[in-house]
Amino acid sequence: MRLFIDRLDQALNALTGRVSLVAGWALLALSVAITVNVLLRKLFNYSFQGVDEYGGYCLAICASIGFAQAMYDRAHIRIDVLTQVFPLKLRAFFDVVTQILLLLVAVLLMLKAIEVVQTSHQMRALAISPLRTPLAVPQGVWAGALTWFCFTLGVHALRALLKLLAGDWQTVVREFGSANLDEEIEQEVALAQARMSARTGGQP
Repeated sequence: MRLFIDRLDQALNALTGRVSLVAGWALLALSVAITVNVLLRKLFNYSFQGVDEYGGYCLAICASIGFAQAMYDRAHIRIDVLTQVFPLKLRAFFDVVTQILLLLVAVLLMLKAIEVVQTSHQMRALAISPLRTPLAVPQGVWAGALTWFCFTLGVHALRALLKLLAGDWQTVVREFGSANLDEEIEQEVALAQARMSARTGGQP
């Protein structure tokens, strides 16, 4: 059971990274579109229809995708001033509790998003813009991204709970706790070294 959950969590982590990369490119394309639109409006008094509207959809969807990536990167903000001085076992316990509480919040967000999509679909709601976009379409993608977050978080939280029940306190704190300052510095140094290695073709 634990081995299966470990492998599933790793697979979901890798897949989330790829989806997040696509979301990043989408945000980059949105930035270019907004820049072009601003220049056209300033220089030629002309603008593309729908950039603002679809930009809002894009931000909502990409942010929801980013929730899952932030979870795997341990980037969600936590107030851990007290827990950092707790004994290892107690820290591990609170790290698992944090995962479960976050899962409950994520489920509430997902259910509310699904409710919004159902309402828009039943009402055949359209955007109040010249494009008249059926709101259920972008809202459905947004709800799907939140559902993905819930699913990945559920597997992640289950893995943390199994590690806790197995008495693997160190792994719980290392993989599910918030990153401390030393770990963040190590990650930034590793990323900088990887970028430098890519630029020099792997030569020292």
